[in-house]
Amino acid sequence: MRHKFITTISLALAIFVGLQGPIWASDTDGSPSPNTLTYGMVKKNIKIGQSTQEDVVKLFGSPDNMVMRKSKEIWIYDRYRVETDTTTASGYGTIILAGGSKSSTTSSTRVKTITVIIDFSTSGVVEDFSMRVGGY
Repeated sequence: MRHKFITTISLALAIFVGLQGPIWASDTDGSPSPNTLTYGMVKKNIKIGQSTQEDVVKLFGSPDNMVMRKSKEIWIYDRYRVETDTTTASGYGTIILAGGSKSSTTSSTRVKTITVIIDFSTSGVVEDFSMRVGGY
């Protein structure tokens, strides 16, 4: 009985979340939210000699750190994401009047990191950028 209840609740939650759509991936106008700082988004959207500080803020939000060097700004974005997978397996066996059940749960956690460093000219246009993507 408890297993059916948990399955029903899990299914209802999955349907509810699925109907909501990926609200964390974009703003209401369809543009990327500041939380979409990924390698692909940086490569696709940051153009040396074209992208401005305003463009970068619209894409990724305010920088996490900022450094001034020779009247030029260097913006640093440093983000991480924690991913957790949990798998539960259960079984039930019976021999005439005696029965037994067994259940096991395994869990794994990964952390993905990205650091983006953007160099701006004195006029606020991207001069160069570099990225580091990692995880453990």
